[in-house]
Amino acid sequence: MRQLVTQLFRTYGVLAVIVAGFTALWALGVIDVAVPIVGYAWFAVAAVGTVVAAGMVTRKPEVVEEDADTERVEEFEESALSGGPLNLYVASLGAWAAVSFGWVLGGMSAAGLEVVGYGWVAIAVYGVVVGVGLARNHSDDIAVAVDPSETLDADS
Repeated sequence: MRQLVTQLFRTYGVLAVIVAGFTALWALGVIDVAVPIVGYAWFAVAAVGTVVAAGMVTRKPEVVEEDADTERVEEFEESALSGGPLNLYVASLGAWAAVSFGWVLGGMSAAGLEVVGYGWVAIAVYGVVVGVGLARNHSDDIAVAVDPSETLDADS
């Protein structure tokens, strides 16, 4: 299960980066696509993220490091650029996916389309800030979490 959630998380990360780049190109006018395409792309990111989050919640003992250093976990949770902001980012993804789904079911008005689209852009920008904070403050821990075997091999 841990490998499945890890692969889904990697897929989520890659998908989010691709869609963020696509959204940036669209926002800058480099590419011309309909706004719903941008919204649906972020909806797909949120869907994969929802599966990852559900897997992490329902199978926590299997997917969370059992030997995680308590000090490292506390540092991550207490950091101004990781713990709370990451939780807010994940919550906003879930909430905005629900709003987007409601917009699709509600008839897709033009005004609603703008709100949904710009909401995803705001979440993407916030995600970049969180990602930079994570990379800046926790890059070594992230590398170990992504592939602990490489770190173990390097120490040998």
